[in-house]
Amino acid sequence: MTQRWAGRLTSRPLPEHDAALEALTDSQRAQLVAVWLGRAASERRVAEAFEVICDDLRHRQGGPSPKELAARAIDDELRHAELCRVVASRYAGRELEPPPRLTLVQPEHHGAPARLVPTLHVLGHCAMNETFASAFLETSLRLAEAPLARAALRELLSDEIDHARIGWAHLAELGAKERAELAPWLESLVHANLKMWRDAPRATTTDAALQRHGAPAAQAIEEALLGAVRDLILPGLAHFRLPTCALQDWLAAGAPTASTGPQARCLDS
Repeated sequence: MTQRWAGRLTSRPLPEHDAALEALTDSQRAQLVAVWLGRAASERRVAEAFEVICDDLRHRQGGPSPKELAARAIDDELRHAELCRVVASRYAGRELEPPPRLTLVQPEHHGAPARLVPTLHVLGHCAMNETFASAFLETSLRLAEAPLARAALRELLSDEIDHARIGWAHLAELGAKERAELAPWLESLVHANLKMWRDAPRATTTDAALQRHGAPAAQAIEEALLGAVRDLILPGLAHFRLPTCALQDWLAAGAPTASTGPQARCLDS
């Protein structure tokens, strides 16, 4: 059962006044409300995803660090959901209710040995999904100029980086035999997570004014996702001597995901 987050909403207070909001039209404000409420719903669902990860790690023999980070991540994501709701309310000019809960779809790894499924969950959600999330937020922050959006994005990004580390720390705990068992599943994990991020329904815009408030354009998001594969995920796998040649060829071909099969459905972002 998900617990309520406790403590402060952010490590630093959100700016009490943001003059950049006053320059927005009603239409722009409405679009930004949709962006930030959508994030609130997604963050709430990810809190539930981390409950699955906690269960998966609880039965592992590894050290406490990944387990402790995963337990804290539940609270982080609930706090993120509330933070995004608060930001949406600021753009709306009134207090908004939390968005409707999204359904969590647990990943399926058809054909994988039962003992391997928990590790596939952890790697898929943390090393893959949370790495993509960090790249997305880093791009959003780089393009954002409005103080409110920048403060919120900075808070989200600082936690997502730690959440991605859970997956890599778990991978570091695995022995050579367990890593070898993972090798046939790496391509489907990366493909499925990239496809999920590409296909996710999100409000994107070509309006530069909205990009300054944390709503990056679709092309910027695509570049961030491909950069995450190239600069973070592939080097991370190679560091643990896992095969990446096929993934490098796939990336060089534009990283097509239209034909990604169902064997590695992802925990939702």
